[in-house]
Amino acid sequence: MLTEDHRHISCGGDPFNYLKSVMKGLYFQLDPGQDANILIEKEKFPYSKELFDGMANASKLRITQYKEKNGEISMIVRKTEG
Repeated sequence: MLTEDHRHISCGGDPFNYLKSVMKGLYFQLDPGQDANILIEKEKFPYSKELFDGMANASKLRITQYKEKNGEISMIVRKTEG
């Protein structure tokens, strides 16, 4: 499983667009059915799980596991078939 650790990033731009580009990049890196773990800080990405779901779906990914603990978010995403 690929791990994308973005917990200690310092993006000067919009965090929403940054995470969107991370997910779009995963679409091109993963094979259908392959998983990746995205690690981010809740403080830098203060969005709801529903918004993350929509962002993943737009990149043809599906969140299979979502955990929040100690201010950090771990999302396992899977590239959908097709």
